[in-house]
Amino acid sequence: MLACVAALTACAPEDITPSEPMALDGATLVLESVPQSATECDPARPFTVRIRWNVKDWPDPKFDIRLRSSLGQMPARANTASGEVEFSLAHEGLWILLVDRNSKVLVAAQPVPALVCPPVA
Repeated sequence: MLACVAALTACAPEDITPSEPMALDGATLVLESVPQSATECDPARPFTVRIRWNVKDWPDPKFDIRLRSSLGQMPARANTASGEVEFSLAHEGLWILLVDRNSKVLVAAQPVPALVCPPVA
């Protein structure tokens, strides 16, 4: 039994938690807070972030969008080298990661930017 546990542990991908923005060569990951009306805008509450990616020369583009770490919660999947999705429970500083589904390679990572609220008239 112990041998089985050791074998499974050896095959498990490493959980990577980013500490600074990164992207492999040919990859871009852009996060943009979706504008809100002045009356509804509250940076202390979760908000929507638009996630855009583009990965050049990737042989089999299948990506997972993950939160906080390379094995974190997965709010979206994509089978394209470029695309866009929105995530509605974001907060400033939450890490968004683009991870290759097949190899588990971390392709890019960015923290969610602050929500900028328009002035109240």
